[in-house]
Amino acid sequence: MLLVVLVAVIAAVGYALGRDDKGQTGGPEPAEAPRPPVVVVVFDEFPADTLLDPGGKIDAARFPNFAALAATSTWFPNAHTVFDSTFKAVPAILDARMPRPRTAADVRSHQPSVYHLMNRLGYEVIRVESGSALCPPWICPGGRTRRPGVLARLAGGGRPKRLGRWIGALHRRSQPTFYFHHALLPHEPWLYLPSGHQARPAGNDPIPGINRPGGFQLPGLTDHNHLRHLLQVGFVDHELGLIMRRMRRTKIFDDALMFVLADHGYSFDLNVPGRRQVRDDNIEEIAPVPFFVKLPGQTEGEVDDSLVRNFDVVPTIADVLDTEVYWPHAGESAFSDAAQERDEVAMPRRDFSRVVRIGRDDFEAARETVRRRRAAKFGTGAQSQEEFGDPWAAAYRIGPHQDLLGRRVRPGRLERSLVRAQLANARLLRDVSRSHAILPTRLAGRLNGKSRGELRDLAAAVNGRIAAVGRSFRLRGRPTEFFSLMVPESALRPGRNSVALLEVRGDGSLAVLSRD
Repeated sequence: MLLVVLVAVIAAVGYALGRDDKGQTGGPEPAEAPRPPVVVVVFDEFPADTLLDPGGKIDAARFPNFAALAATSTWFPNAHTVFDSTFKAVPAILDARMPRPRTAADVRSHQPSVYHLMNRLGYEVIRVESGSALCPPWICPGGRTRRPGVLARLAGGGRPKRLGRWIGALHRRSQPTFYFHHALLPHEPWLYLPSGHQARPAGNDPIPGINRPGGFQLPGLTDHNHLRHLLQVGFVDHELGLIMRRMRRTKIFDDALMFVLADHGYSFDLNVPGRRQVRDDNIEEIAPVPFFVKLPGQTEGEVDDSLVRNFDVVPTIADVLDTEVYWPHAGESAFSDAAQERDEVAMPRRDFSRVVRIGRDDFEAARETVRRRRAAKFGTGAQSQEEFGDPWAAAYRIGPHQDLLGRRVRPGRLERSLVRAQLANARLLRDVSRSHAILPTRLAGRLNGKSRGELRDLAAAVNGRIAAVGRSFRLRGRPTEFFSLMVPESALRPGRNSVALLEVRGDGSLAVLSRD
């Protein structure tokens, strides 16, 4: 679940002069050279290939800030996680040890850790641990000794606010500072948009269980949820831009050692019991995570195909700072020969019953298949920009009857169906403004009344033009007929918006299910 944007802001002085061409640090840093801050951001549930086009390049049209980071950092496209759960992966990132059974995501099971290392080096610590509690109170006064619950934090609207407060703390200080933030993004619930807005109010989804096993057998619903995930990754790109701009404004970006990575990925497979746990048939989606390392003083991008693991972060920090990880650990510096010599991806199963393995060649081939399948369905930013003038427009073109998209309709002249739609949060469409936090692009709810069929094809007309198509659905074991559609942000206009949900009948005619 988690992407670590590990932005480690570390001094360039001494490092650039002391690093050899193999990426190893040279002699000790002069004692008088001040240590700049180290900044670690952890993003959550972030499959790396979401960022990429079919050829394995970053989709710069949709994710411009990740592309900008890659242009001034070392990108490790084959990086992968060591575990498929946040509560094991994040502690492993922080202490460089392989996950172990019967351990807690807190200080009881993870001492020493990066916090102890940075404290030894004289760093102040400013951190937000959203799903762990590894920093001991004597280093982090007032800190937790047990991990916080995450469900309420995920459902609430505080994720961007917590990240925003942390971003505001990024600036030069007289004492070197270690910043850490675990952002529960792009982890579901998926309610944020690439513009920085959110598509619905925080809190419970209007369709409880919409992304749970009760719907994992439905291709249309899976595509809809996949789209919402992609849009939320666009939001993460927006937030990464805020981090980078803040670092530039406060003049710490150029000196930064910046790691951007995640805890684990996510799968959108059909007919599976779960989409987060690694299996032989989904390791190519669960294992890959973003991993970028911006070296101090680095101004040009590089690509390193090493099979780096996300728990290599602490050894890499130690390598760059010319110190040692002083406790037993399994991670290696991302720039080490040991990392370059790895030839397989290996992850323990969630219950530690066995290890799932895949060789480099098979890993890369399977990932390419995933990327091509995604691009065939959602397009790429460059293709979308060329065809529609918007890098995201093609992503919304999923579902049946795509030929209807853009068609003008007059709902008042259409037949009214006996089935009626109940649209959640309809009031938000009456006062739309881009100055508001919410831009209500998610049209979701339930269908009531006498049914004309088991399920039905749908179209959503916004201000007299069809902006989305889809199909109603029932979640396994529940009789209610639901609908959920995403309309592009550009479909909404300031002020009051007119929205009609339409049924697309077998003969191609339209009938009104609801009209606002």
